[in-house]
Amino acid sequence: MNGLFHARARAAMLGALISAPACQRENASKSDQGYPVPSASGLDGMQLSSARRVALESAIAAMQRRDLQRLKQLSIWVRNRAQVAILEPDDLAALDVAIQCLEAVSAPSDALASLDQVKSGRLKQPAQTLCRERAAQ
Repeated sequence: MNGLFHARARAAMLGALISAPACQRENASKSDQGYPVPSASGLDGMQLSSARRVALESAIAAMQRRDLQRLKQLSIWVRNRAQVAILEPDDLAALDVAIQCLEAVSAPSDALASLDQVKSGRLKQPAQTLCRERAAQ
């Protein structure tokens, strides 16, 4: 009986998420305590929070090591393979700029200007450091 209750509760939550306007879903991505709420993919808040933390820590470490291959793998995973949104848009933008800096696709000054447009996120500062070091070379 308990399993049936949880299945019905998950189905009700999924129905509410699907029917909610996008702005409400965006605001509902975190609970009142700041933790992610359970997702439609079946990840609970703790699993989703852990996935985000691991993705961020992996990206920061790859930026510090200048590991272009790892950054590209992370980019593909968070965009195409993960069943839920793992990184915030500002972190995705910083990840993209870090990749551009390592690939030397754009001038480091252009990359730093792009990072100035990023308002928040944990990847902004490591990406700035990487691009500044690249500019100093």
